[in-house]
Amino acid sequence: MAFVDLIYGRLLLVTGKGGTGKSSVAAAFGRLAAAQGRKTLVVEIDSQNPAMKAIYGVEPGYEPKEVAPNLYVTNLHWLTNLGDWVGRVLTGGRVVRLVLNNALVQAFLEVAPGNRETVALSKIGWLVEEFDLVVVDLAASGHAIAMLEVPNTMVGLFPSGPIRKEGEKALELLGDPQTHLVLVGLPEDMVVNETIETFEKIRHSVPDLAIDAVLLNRSSVPSLTEDERALLAALSSESNSDQAEELLWSGRWEAELETSTEQAEKRLHERLDTRVIRIPRLSHEGGPQQLVHQIAAAMARSTQIKEES
Repeated sequence: MAFVDLIYGRLLLVTGKGGTGKSSVAAAFGRLAAAQGRKTLVVEIDSQNPAMKAIYGVEPGYEPKEVAPNLYVTNLHWLTNLGDWVGRVLTGGRVVRLVLNNALVQAFLEVAPGNRETVALSKIGWLVEEFDLVVVDLAASGHAIAMLEVPNTMVGLFPSGPIRKEGEKALELLGDPQTHLVLVGLPEDMVVNETIETFEKIRHSVPDLAIDAVLLNRSSVPSLTEDERALLAALSSESNSDQAEELLWSGRWEAELETSTEQAEKRLHERLDTRVIRIPRLSHEGGPQQLVHQIAAAMARSTQIKEES
């Protein structure tokens, strides 16, 4: 399956270390799918500063909002989502919703472990039934892992009842062949380390979830030949004018970026049994929406499957 064919699944989860550009990647997947005529929803989970607002110029609400042909966005606000969940899942939901309006109950639920994750996963499962593709901009790596581990906890804690059923549904959804997860990283040592760690933890916690690719964002496309590198090294060893030194610094910086990208890709291939896709460094000129268009175009060109030899 080509990398871009991920948009023909039903659920696409995107995560990675904060600052890697995962929200832009999620939005780009949404653009690609919508352009193919698929009714697509991009989901943020209780984000206090929704990335999709900057990208689309629209404040995402709890109800899916259309921002382009076939493309919708939503932000799963916690308390609204909880009320929806209670009404659908628990018997006596009307009475429970009245209890939830109590400030003390709300404060308890804010800190009770697993509540947010349980409710969000259930909602995502319902949304998958309404859209051709749901793209979820998960929280950064550590929080994403915690969310993906919750269904096993739900099933382990409850021998029967509605919460166990929701856990079973979530496990079934995560293990579905039409569900895919993509990790977004950068060609930097610390980010590569965290990407490998996240991959291994998810693979251990949710072995049936397909981790289909690592996107190495802001990669440097090889541009310097071996002869140019040798010339750069020779000139750098000499005494140069300030103007020449500035040009040489730019060349050395580019060479270092290329080397970092190659080393990062090599490490990821050696440690992870999935493909690694390079997304080049792109201009931020034109704002977040233009950047998303550029990422979508770069992903569309990345059709070659790279596998560990």
